[in-house]
Amino acid sequence: FINYRRACCRIFWRKKMINKDKIFQLFVDGKEIDDDKTKSEIRDFMNGPFAKIGMFVKLIQNHEVFHRKLEKFLKKEQPNYNVESTKEASEFTVYNRAWTYIKDISLDNHEDINAIINFDNKIFSKVLGNAIQFFEQYEEYEKCAHLYKIKEIVKEI
Repeated sequence: FINYRRACCRIFWRKKMINKDKIFQLFVDGKEIDDDKTKSEIRDFMNGPFAKIGMFVKLIQNHEVFHRKLEKFLKKEQPNYNVESTKEASEFTVYNRAWTYIKDISLDNHEDINAIINFDNKIFSKVLGNAIQFFEQYEEYEKCAHLYKIKEIVKEI
């Protein structure tokens, strides 16, 4: 009975849930933790240009990876499924959601320019090119122009 009780206690402590509100406190370097300040720092970062560029890039990259895996899966399974229409619908959703992040990047803002310069230019350039091609298909030339200006800065790096 004692061994059973010990085993149950070990299982309980191992499966204890992580407090999602305090998880980011692990990343505050040696500072005294103030919940409101930590939340404010996270919010400020997520509203900043580097996070916005990162979200733009990640959405588009993850979309491309997803479709490669989906295509591989569908070749194997061969279901009655229209791959092209699904890809078109998901591309529309992903690229337009990604746009909501990159549209706020201003080429007149020094902080935004620094974020562009400090991002991985090879990956960023490729993703910008893909986004430009996508928006050209829908004749959204204002979006293309904004993305092209950013891509020109990335090229100069």
